[in-house]
Amino acid sequence: MQLEIATPVAHRPGGGGNRRLGVTIWDDGVVDQPQVDQKRRRTKEEIRELLLDAGRQILLEEGLGVGAGDLTFKRAFDRVEATTGARLTNASVIRRVWENQAEYQADVLATVAGVGDSTGELLSTVAVMAPLFGVLDRSSPEARLRSVTEVCRVAGDASFRALVASRAWALWVGIWVLGATGAPSPHGERIRRALVGGYELDTEQWGELHAGLAAHLGLRVRAPLTLRHFTVAVGALVEGCALRQIVAEDLMLIERPTGPGGAVQPWTLFAVGLEALAFEFFELDPDWTLPSDGD
Repeated sequence: MQLEIATPVAHRPGGGGNRRLGVTIWDDGVVDQPQVDQKRRRTKEEIRELLLDAGRQILLEEGLGVGAGDLTFKRAFDRVEATTGARLTNASVIRRVWENQAEYQADVLATVAGVGDSTGELLSTVAVMAPLFGVLDRSSPEARLRSVTEVCRVAGDASFRALVASRAWALWVGIWVLGATGAPSPHGERIRRALVGGYELDTEQWGELHAGLAAHLGLRVRAPLTLRHFTVAVGALVEGCALRQIVAEDLMLIERPTGPGGAVQPWTLFAVGLEALAFEFFELDPDWTLPSDGD
């Protein structure tokens, strides 16, 4: 690549000029990069990812409204140009990446649906729960049961509040509604398949957390129930409570004497339900022993 030091500043060429291809350093310190690098033709996959990301961001910020009809190519093009500087046109996309705008809209919805709805909620819940692991009393069967109660109170509150505050979850619920109420179509069927995939992913991730907590506290699932049954029940309960809170803004806090020495502690309604489910689905494992400090 050629490097050119240009003089004088007053003679700097304008837009079309006869400037040779290369890097030019002007007397005022401005560096002109080769224009050929800026005009590289983007691949179909690069364009697809840019526009899918733009579509996701638009939906996260504005929601679905009555559907994805407001998610147009033009709006996605404008978002891509504003965030990356890349200029796209219908010719860049139609019949090259997607057949039409409806196919693009379905692709965005399926992409959002397929990643699940509660990754942020899960991470927030784990972050709140992490300090508990060092202080939970597991020294006796009675202490382990009290620790189950405390985990339900703290984790239930954190999980519920994270879900209520999550724009991603609200969007995912909106896509669920479209999938459940939309007329049968190839695009609708693709979105429904993506929703099932996201649902299974969520169930698997939350199930791993529940299994880890049960093992830590020396619990086992009561037959014939399964860990998946518990995870599905908890997910249905928290989502129902969160939907009610978002619409009705009816946060119910219950004062319960569950603290040390019977001290009163605040509980969300979901946390109360979570505790009831935990004691119905799990029991103390009689073969469990408290690990040594080195384990």
